[in-house]
Amino acid sequence: MSDPSRSLVAVMPRPRTAWPSAAGLWVTAAGWAAAGERCFGRGWVVTPDATASPEEAVGFATAHYASATRSSPRRRLTPPVVRTAVKDALQYRSIHRFAVGAGPWDSTPPALVWQHHEICHRAGIDLAQRAGCPAVVFVHAPQVWEARQWGVRRPGWGSLLERFGESPALRRADAVACVSEEVASLVVDLGADPGRVVVTPMAVDPERFHPGVSGKLVRDRYTLGEAPVIGWCGNFRRFHGLEQAVEGFALVHRRQPDARLLLVGDGPERRRIEELVQRLGLGDATRFTGGVPHVDMAAHLAAMDVAWVLAQPGEAFHYSPHKMREYLACAVPVVAPSIGDVARVMHDDLDAVLYPPGDVGALAEATLELLADPDRRRRIGSAGRELMLQEGTWDAQLAKVTTLLGLSRPVT
Repeated sequence: MSDPSRSLVAVMPRPRTAWPSAAGLWVTAAGWAAAGERCFGRGWVVTPDATASPEEAVGFATAHYASATRSSPRRRLTPPVVRTAVKDALQYRSIHRFAVGAGPWDSTPPALVWQHHEICHRAGIDLAQRAGCPAVVFVHAPQVWEARQWGVRRPGWGSLLERFGESPALRRADAVACVSEEVASLVVDLGADPGRVVVTPMAVDPERFHPGVSGKLVRDRYTLGEAPVIGWCGNFRRFHGLEQAVEGFALVHRRQPDARLLLVGDGPERRRIEELVQRLGLGDATRFTGGVPHVDMAAHLAAMDVAWVLAQPGEAFHYSPHKMREYLACAVPVVAPSIGDVARVMHDDLDAVLYPPGDVGALAEATLELLADPDRRRRIGSAGRELMLQEGTWDAQLAKVTTLLGLSRPVT
């Protein structure tokens, strides 16, 4: 019988303020720590500047964005490759110095240490070694590879970062948890033992995100009234292809003029998207909320009649959309591209409506059909909620890891 007074320690490589526009990273760490708390007895999120409970860590996801921040003239004149090199050097120095010291896990010894993958990050694995427990490295994406997809150049040192900054942690880990099959294949290429790799997609807290949440205050705040509302949530970045949302909504609005588009979030692409909205004459029908704290996100989803997931056509899709799980848990019917993790998780006309990625005409048509059929929306929304309860929780993802490692759940 395992000791119920043990813990899961989730170790993040950067301080609380280091990911201002990536609230999902903090929600992920908090979700795994909360699952560990339910499984082992206690859960903690540790950063270079804080030790937090799972609930406190959710508070780190406060969604402060820098979409309106202009870069300095010096930054604009500095070649991108130089900026990347300086950033890598500073990050190496910061992460290399980070070590987890004494803390509450001394009295509730870790049953498992979870470490978010980052270049040169090893603090979680070192803690697990000292504690004599397994270490799991959680990978959203290999860092150098993903940056390369976004156009970041590291001539001469990118392969060295992969070899000496990423591979060592993947090789040392007792388990490598990847958000998608695409990411799992990439980490094996970096040297992870295939027998230690497990796919653990993004997940959701079904107690925070559920159909009982009211969206009335959000509808009132943005003067949505009883209008049909189509929504999207996330960080305004180019890889999300947000122009598809605007172009798709233009087609919807042409046939259903009372429809409204609710875009929840912020980021560097917001100004460009706002300009596109104005060019297409959709200003009166579109609402931009700006950054929303994660604790308020469920109410925004509850204000939606249909929620969208987007994907760029013709690009590799290694993501596991977090907001998609939150839409589903709130029983909001989802229209999503049939690609990657999305297509593996959801089933067309059962718990979602799938369309060819990048096809804004198909996106609009599927949305119009849902708006015209309230019973179908309720059926698909309910099925989506049930799907998340069965296999979309943080507990379900932790169970995959504990099964791989042969860890038993404590008996209380």
